[in-house]
Amino acid sequence: MNYYMKSFVFASLFYLGLGVIIGLLNGIADLGYFGIFAHTHLNLLGFMSMIIFGIGYFILPRFNGVDLKFPSWVTIHFYLGNLSLVGMVSFRGMEMNTGDEIFKSLFIICATLQAVSIFMFIINITFTLLPKKVDPVALKKEPAQPLPQAQPTAQPIAPSKSSFDVQDESTLPNMQVTAETKVSDLVDRLPSLMDVLVDCGLMSLQMPGHIDKVRKMGITIGMAAANHSLDLDTMIFKLETELQRNGFSTTKDFSNSTADVSTIDTNTLIGEVIANYPKATPVFQKYFGDGCFDCPGQSYESIDMACRIHNVDPDTFLKELLEALG
Repeated sequence: MNYYMKSFVFASLFYLGLGVIIGLLNGIADLGYFGIFAHTHLNLLGFMSMIIFGIGYFILPRFNGVDLKFPSWVTIHFYLGNLSLVGMVSFRGMEMNTGDEIFKSLFIICATLQAVSIFMFIINITFTLLPKKVDPVALKKEPAQPLPQAQPTAQPIAPSKSSFDVQDESTLPNMQVTAETKVSDLVDRLPSLMDVLVDCGLMSLQMPGHIDKVRKMGITIGMAAANHSLDLDTMIFKLETELQRNGFSTTKDFSNSTADVSTIDTNTLIGEVIANYPKATPVFQKYFGDGCFDCPGQSYESIDMACRIHNVDPDTFLKELLEALG
């Protein structure tokens, strides 16, 4: 859940408390029509609507296995919805106390902006949940399409002779980058990756002491990408490119692993699959979107449970997953 989705929830709790206080004042002293108006709107538009917006933006796309259609609208909606609600309640009270037409006009403007913000939510969620037309034959023929940017982008960057031209890849130090890789582990292993992360959009890493906070919280690449609405695949590719340029191998090293594909079934936790099998990423993205890579539920949700949440046949998903893992 990113900053503004959480902010909707916190704002709703604030309005709930404020609505309760005004409700008590209505009982103690007669505040008239304005008291009823403020009490109603703070509870319905302030509490009920705001908490639905925050939770809806976060959970509905994940249930559908897709990303939010217009993530930048969440920020606009948050400020527009809150400012217009405060304006509606304030200007309605001023209009009733003074009878001045200017306050009535300001109230109408705020009410219109509130309606615009609500329609932003309606459009955003509607387009997010609309079913996508998928050609299963084309997907089967071209399974590598989810990551098309890797090949052409890599051409301008040629590795130095000290890395790939001289050494066999099996002798290179290994650093696998996945959605579960911790940001602090990358920076600790190769400091120049800090610049790559900042260039990708994690500007806060430039702040003094911020990397220590990230290290303490255990922030992963997937979590950082989701919180800042960044493209995870592009970020991983840039990180791997920098690692390769500095003499690292970014292929999965199974030499010391006891992972066995034959042990995977519908009861296997999705977190175990994501952590141990990078080739599973396109399959998870195809059926569930990118939500699985930063969702805390991966530590206790099985493949069967995830499939049922996303309305996917578990046997179909498992068959395609095992095919992708070879």
